Amino acid sequence: MTRRLQPFNDQAGAATLVVTVVVLLVSTIMITFANRSIIFDIRSSANEARYREAFAAAEAGLDFASQRFAANFRASYNASDATSLTSIVSAAQVSTLTKADGELAGSGESGFSVSVTASGQVVNGVPIYTVTSTGKSADGTGTAVLSRQFSMVKALSGSTPNVPVVVGGVVGAGGNFNIVANPNGGNTFGAPISIWSNNSISVSSSSATCQLQFYAGGQCSNPSGNSENISRGTNPATAITAYSSTYPDMLPNSASFPADLFKFMFGLSKANWQEKMAQVQAYDQVKSNCSNLATAGVNAGAAFPIWWIRGDCDLNGGVIGSTANPVILVVDDGEFKGAGNTQINGLVYLFDNPSSTSTPSAALSGTMEIVGSLVSDVGGNAMSGSYSVKYNPDVISSFDNNGNQFSFSYVPNSWRDF
Repeated sequence: MTRRLQPFNDQAGAATLVVTVVVLLVSTIMITFANRSIIFDIRSSANEARYREAFAAAEAGLDFASQRFAANFRASYNASDATSLTSIVSAAQVSTLTKADGELAGSGESGFSVSVTASGQVVNGVPIYTVTSTGKSADGTGTAVLSRQFSMVKALSGSTPNVPVVVGGVVGAGGNFNIVANPNGGNTFGAPISIWSNNSISVSSSSATCQLQFYAGGQCSNPSGNSENISRGTNPATAITAYSSTYPDMLPNSASFPADLFKFMFGLSKANWQEKMAQVQAYDQVKSNCSNLATAGVNAGAAFPIWWIRGDCDLNGGVIGSTANPVILVVDDGEFKGAGNTQINGLVYLFDNPSSTSTPSAALSGTMEIVGSLVSDVGGNAMSGSYSVKYNPDVISSFDNNGNQFSFSYVPNSWRDF
């Protein structure tokens, strides 16, 4: 049987060719798109890498300028010299591309430049500053700009006491208790204030208050019949419950006495005491006793003035702090013991911590002398003993004027990424 050959189907061949061309075209488009996507991803990744490099440099710039500002401020700030801040700000500026180690960035190295400008706001006499850091990648094509605000915060960020003895409670000025009044602290009654309290003040026959010129050997002139003293105690002790011209330098039951002594001095509510202690902890000066304080001696206030003692503080001889670098000794619900020839230049604060049921106390004897102020959340026996408090304006003014009495602080929620 003879087979017949089918004629070639021209239409089928053409269709196959068209399909093949379309497949090739689609494949080419897909490959081209994929290549472009890959190139875009590579470029995006490169841009991201350069930005991250610039971002890291900008962050380093923020830290570099802030640390330089803080170090120069603590070393050379003087509240009475308006030009000191100008030079401190100038030293913190970074105009030439610089690396994190402070060296100038060379060719092919990332770096930063930084500006420091006053924001127009002032806290405790010190402006709030805006530090703006511009970071550059190593090839110079990546840029990141960051800014943050900061200021320097006083250790005593509330009010600096201008009275030698401030007590939230009954003041029992027993023993050989001598107080030298603030020579610049005259009140509405004409005399400087020696004791300020929200309760009564009791003075025994061996206690006295006087002006500085009548203070010698760790005590005021002998109070027995001596008219040089401002106030003299009696035997038995006299309880003063209201202002009296007989005791013109004492203000018992004062209506203006602060309800929160912690806030009065530190600018923070007593309920927020941990914030202040954390600030002290940054300088490793939160201790369980005063042994490290005694070892530091006259240099105790050189790094940072506040020493926070969460236990008993026992000092027996030696000089703590100095006129230029006074200390702020916070005795947190412990016993403050002073004996021998101990001299503390600065402020002693007996802190009644609201988080515990304990109360601070004091056991002072010998020729213990506080050159500055004694502040206490509690009265009673905590105020008795044989010691002296000599108000020294030069010591107290150091808390406001000297740079090392401040610590660096960023303004919350001020960080910006442009």
